[in-house]
Amino acid sequence: MGMSLTAIWTIGGIIGALILAWALFKIGGKVRDKAEASKVIKMSLYKSRSGKSGKGKADKKTCSFCKKKSARLAFYASETGQVIGVCDACRPQAERRALNRL
Repeated sequence: MGMSLTAIWTIGGIIGALILAWALFKIGGKVRDKAEASKVIKMSLYKSRSGKSGKGKADKKTCSFCKKKSARLAFYASETGQVIGVCDACRPQAERRALNRL
């Protein structure tokens, strides 16, 4: 036999350490991906709130531009990335500002 038992164990240990390092790298990547994915909110997990208010009327929300209450808002992303709700009267103003519709 050309190799001693110590050399075989050393080579086996190096190969085992490389496999362990590769496995830890893969597991670390999956954990990192799950942490990034957890920042996204899945809306399918939440119940719809339409028509579930106490008196049967839809809740009125405040327009981000004119601050008036409106039952129906269109949602846009502002220049800073913030979500804003816009009533029907202010919708042309949002489109002039070239806001992205959500």
